[in-house]
Amino acid sequence: MRHPHFHSKNYGGARSGSGRKKIGTTKRLSITLPDERWEHIDGLIASGRVASYADYFRELDDSSLTKFLEV
Repeated sequence: MRHPHFHSKNYGGARSGSGRKKIGTTKRLSITLPDERWEHIDGLIASGRVASYADYFRELDDSSLTKFLEV
C-alpha cells in the first residue's frame, strides 16, 4: 500500500517533454554475420566497450561515415 504522503491526483500519466529523447528513425533489419563475428561483438558488449548491438552498429556507422567524408 502506498503511503498517503505520495498520493496525488496529478501523479503519473503522460507529461510534455518527458521520456527518452529520440536520436533518429528506427528501421528493423537483419544482418547475417559469421558466428565468430557475433562472438566478438558479444565480447565487446560483455566487456562494456559498447552498450548493445545498436550501440556497436552506431559506432561502426560513425567511423565509416568519417572515413568516407575524408576521401
